[in-house]
Amino acid sequence: MSNIIEVTEMWSKPTSSVSLSDNFRKRSIKLQRAFQILTTPTANEYDCYRSTGILEGDRFSDQFPYAFADNFSLSRQSLILWQLNVDYSGELGPSDNQDNPLFTLPRIDWDDVETEEEIDEDWDGNPIQTINGEPIEGVKALLPDQTVSIKRNMLLFNPFIQARYRRSVNSDSYLGWPPGTAKLMKLSASNVVTPELAYWEVTGQIRFRYPYRTTNEKAWYQRVRHQGYYKRVDLPGVPNNDVQPTQIIRAMKGGEPTNRPVLLDAEGYEIPQGDGQSVEAHWLEFKIYDSLPYGALGLL
Repeated sequence: MSNIIEVTEMWSKPTSSVSLSDNFRKRSIKLQRAFQILTTPTANEYDCYRSTGILEGDRFSDQFPYAFADNFSLSRQSLILWQLNVDYSGELGPSDNQDNPLFTLPRIDWDDVETEEEIDEDWDGNPIQTINGEPIEGVKALLPDQTVSIKRNMLLFNPFIQARYRRSVNSDSYLGWPPGTAKLMKLSASNVVTPELAYWEVTGQIRFRYPYRTTNEKAWYQRVRHQGYYKRVDLPGVPNNDVQPTQIIRAMKGGEPTNRPVLLDAEGYEIPQGDGQSVEAHWLEFKIYDSLPYGALGLL
């Protein structure tokens, strides 16, 4: 025999509120329903909690399809009368009650980061070295990069694709920066599960590098001064098909093998130095990251 005699929803008790958070990006809703429950004197709390047929996680209504029951509170008014409050909470889309959280606009935060790194050339591209051609070590400069953090809700998240993009730069224009200047520094995701929808809250952090003394597509290339202990020299003889025979030999100084690397030009010949004149070094650039379309990340 049931201990519940009658359940009546109270028209005077319902409350609701809608609030904006996350810099006006996120709309949240809270609703409440209240019930009077008439029971036998032997009824207990569990009887009352289940008397309405509402379970934890149930949807509020078709009007608010992403608000779910997440809190039940019960108070006893008399020996046979109880009051049950059911609280609902959820997230609304950006414009309409029927919108789901996937339509929420992304949050975009700009910042910058500064690192102190050792440099081997000055602002004009001249090598930092003595008049005698010896590199001077320990000279450092502050290198600033622009950064952006983008957070948005996404239906799917693929860790394998994440791993590919973590070793990449942009092959397309992204947030006004040309191809090659953006580097994905972090891509994280948190799973959000509701009774109606499961999705991911994804956060991407991207760093943008200005192409100092190089082209846009090579902004994230590894750039090193062309120098070494060996150099190319021409051999005596008649060129073969206009090609001068050459040989790679150990760089010498004062009749002895040099114990410091010498500057080399684009073809590997030693650049004369040490006469008190400024020497313009040759630089090598190496591609160390893949090139992928950042628009395909789906963050914007």
